[in-house]
Amino acid sequence: MTSGVGRRLLDFLRELEATTTWTVVAEEAGAGSTWQLGGTTWQATVVVEPRRWLGLEFEARDPVGGRRATYAIDTDLYDISRSEQREFAEEIEHDIIEFLDNLRKGAVLRGNDGPEFVLVFPLDGAYVRVVRGRFMTRASTHPALAAARAGGDHVPVD
Repeated sequence: MTSGVGRRLLDFLRELEATTTWTVVAEEAGAGSTWQLGGTTWQATVVVEPRRWLGLEFEARDPVGGRRATYAIDTDLYDISRSEQREFAEEIEHDIIEFLDNLRKGAVLRGNDGPEFVLVFPLDGAYVRVVRGRFMTRASTHPALAAARAGGDHVPVD
């Protein structure tokens, strides 16, 4: 078993619950918990089941046009209870914490590039650009913020 996986994430979620104005609802179930987080134009679900799965599902809305973009970080189908998956699970845990911390700091941005709704945020030393097109959402990684923000104005997700 990968002891300790999920512990830092749970501690961070409790910190967010105590220090932000976000809506935070935690639901404990067995060996895991589900956290519903929300702001004015976004919502997120974080699942912490240390023996099975870690994950974040994030959705932001354009308050004017109603368009939405989603982004997910999770351990997929990997068996994170196995010791050989410990490093991978810890990396996913780190990425989820980093994403939520950037959201708290106002570094997760939303904007429009023509008809497309766009999210831009730092993650793991680069910048991720998530674009919601007509039918699909796609993500790309950029070394610089300016490249990720190309094509439109962006404001912090609130």
